[in-house]
This record gives sequence, C-alpha cells and structure tokens, in this order.
Amino acid sequence: MEAFVIPLAESLDRLHDDIYQAVEPLSDGEINWKHPSLSNTLGILLRHVAGSERYWIVQVVGGREVPRNRDAEFEHEPLTKAPLVADLRRAQREVQDVLARLTSADLSRAVDVPFRGSTRSVTRQWALLHSMAHTAYHLGQMQLFKKMAAGAR
Repeated sequence: MEAFVIPLAESLDRLHDDIYQAVEPLSDGEINWKHPSLSNTLGILLRHVAGSERYWIVQVVGGREVPRNRDAEFEHEPLTKAPLVADLRRAQREVQDVLARLTSADLSRAVDVPFRGSTRSVTRQWALLHSMAHTAYHLGQMQLFKKMAAGAR
C-alpha cells in the first residue's frame, strides 16, 4: 500500500470499529427501532453504509462493477443484526483491497458518475473522501440511534 493511502485506510478501519462498537450490544429489536419522527433504523443504516462504500470505493474508485439497488437499502422489513454486520465486514475487506492497490495516479483520474439524472465528473480522490465523510455521518447517526433505542426500552 502506498504511503499516502495508509492513513485513509486506517481512518476507514477506525470508522468501522466505531460502527461495530455501537451495534455490538444491541438486539435485533433495537437495530429495528424507529424514532417516531425519523424514517431510518440502525439496521437500515448498516445496510446502506455497506452498499454506499461498495459503490463509491469498490466501483467508482476501484473500477469494479458492483450490483446495487440503493432504494432497497432503505426498505423497512425486519432486519437481523448478525448478517448486516457480516456484510459490512465483507464490504470493509473489499474496500481495503481496493485501497491496497491504489496509486496517486489512480486517485487523480476523473470518472463520470450518475448525479441527479445526469452525469458528473469527479476524481477518484473526491469519491474516496466523499465515501469516508458519508460513513462518518452515518456513524454519528448510529451512535445517536443506539442511545435513543436504549432509552426507548
């Protein structure tokens, strides 16, 4: 792994560690708990983070086509924590595999991504940083959901 990628890979691993720490003590009921004025559950966020990281890092940055149904990530069926965590761990490994192969030239290359009905050109570096910020944002939501779900018992 090139030296400039190491802190990025480490930061992503820390984000994942914090996600696992937030959900580890929770039951399936708690990951399915929905705040009355919010639309997502912690389980939905787990599923969405895995899908989003695969899209932005494995596909956009890494160039490997990844099947994704983004709308399905937000469906409200009862979810089970263990398979969601296992899938996020698989996504984390796939992302780390992409990062291990990145060069600075790779990151500076532009790629076209669908954006609001058209196409937008971004660098792979932008896509990677966007994904990291997105995961951090949802981590914060998960940590709040954990507190709210525990308080709702």
